[in-house]
Amino acid sequence: MTEEETGEPTAATRVAPPVPEGMRVVPSDQLLMGSREIVIRHGTEDYRLRLTRAGKLILNK
Repeated sequence: MTEEETGEPTAATRVAPPVPEGMRVVPSDQLLMGSREIVIRHGTEDYRLRLTRAGKLILNK
């Protein structure tokens, strides 16, 4: 089915929602720097940010 058939946007036609003015935007490739997974330390807690094969991001504690 195509976008015209379903009425839903495809990944190629989706547009990110607007970012509030003054909010910092960090591209994921800048965070990952070629890796598929990184650890983000927040205080005493570690979180894993992983890039899936489908190109999605998953954040786990």
